[in-house]
Parts: sequence; structure tokens; C-alpha cells
Amino acid sequence: MRFDPKVVLASRVEGLSPRDRRPRGHRLIVLSALLLFLVTGTVLAVSPFEDVFSHAVWGPSPQTSTSEIDLFRKMSFLPLAGRTEAANFFLKTLDGQNRSLSQDKGNIILMNFWATWCPPCIREMPAMQRAYDKFKDRGFQIIAISVDLGNSDAVRKFTESLKLNFQVLLDPENRVKQAYRVRALPTTYLIDRAGRVVAYGMGAREWDSEAAFDLIAHLLKGKG
Repeated sequence: MRFDPKVVLASRVEGLSPRDRRPRGHRLIVLSALLLFLVTGTVLAVSPFEDVFSHAVWGPSPQTSTSEIDLFRKMSFLPLAGRTEAANFFLKTLDGQNRSLSQDKGNIILMNFWATWCPPCIREMPAMQRAYDKFKDRGFQIIAISVDLGNSDAVRKFTESLKLNFQVLLDPENRVKQAYRVRALPTTYLIDRAGRVVAYGMGAREWDSEAAFDLIAHLLKGKG
């Protein structure tokens, strides 16, 4: 998947909350950091998510190899230098059970924020399922957090129609979405086996592409 700023920077801002009242300049700094890395590989120190990553430095660490940087850039992800522990949370499953992020510690986690009314989210879900099928037996977990408001009927029907069998959690009050400062849908975080955030990206991706498989396999080896 080649770099596409319309995808990475979510220029159509599909899913951007109308309730968002944060200064536009702050969001532009974050998006500029992402674009700067994807185009040049340069690190820009910013604090984009005050609740979860108050001292985050987005971009590769000085020790990151060129080949590793390329893995992230091909999938339009911005890595986090000096990985920060992902904030734990509790959400309901479609079965009404409580589940926490920490329960999947020890796995490589693809945490995806989405909604049934989000066209890019819908487009990438089948590819996410194929990636999950390929790597689930090697310690790869997908946590798809629905931010749909109201009851879970629409989410359940959607997942059943696509026969999705990875973990789907419900965030109808958008508390986790707000904690992770999600501004557009879909938004994805990659989390390592130690429960630390590896990288971040906005927009849909081809999760069944060679570039995606290479990145997931790299993270599963414990080198990402």
C-alpha cells in the first residue's frame, strides 16, 4: 500500500465528531507530525493524546533500522519512539460480557475504532478478518471497538453479515474513543505483547496486503 495522504490524514474526516471542540491548530500539529514522518522519516516530538500519551514522541527511535521504518511507512503508520503503555479499559462484548484490554496482554493487538455508518470502516473489515485468520494462531488479536450510539443491534447484524469472529467491543458512550483521542474513523493502534503502543494511524488500510502481512509478521517476531 503506497503512501496516500488522503487516507493517512483522513482528509475527508469521516467520523470526525461534531462535538469535538479542540483547537484546530493542535490537530494540525499531530497531522503534520504524521505527514512529516511518512514523507521523510523525520521525528517530530508532540503530545497528541494528553490523557493517554502525555509525553509521547511520535516517529521512529534513533535505533530503528531503515527496513523497520519502511514496514510502518508502507502501511502509513506513525510509530511511537519510547513506547508508552496503552491505557487499560473495560467494555462490553456483543454477548454482554465485560472485557478489558489487559486480558489480551501477551498478544500483538490491532485495536481499531470503527462504526457501522463509516464507509471506510466497512470496506476494511473483510481484509481485517483475513489478516486475523492468517495470524490468530501466532498470537495476533484484533479488538474492534464500535463507537455506534444506542443499542448493539446494528453492530451485531453487521458482524454477523460479514462473519467476523475477532473481538468486537462496544463503546456507545465514546469514553474509550475520547481517552485515545480518536478524531476520525477508522483509527487504528498497534500494541505489542507487553501492552505498549507501537504505532498509530487514521484511515482504512488493506489488511490483507503483502505490506500488512509483513508488518504483522515483524511485530509477532518481537522486533517491532
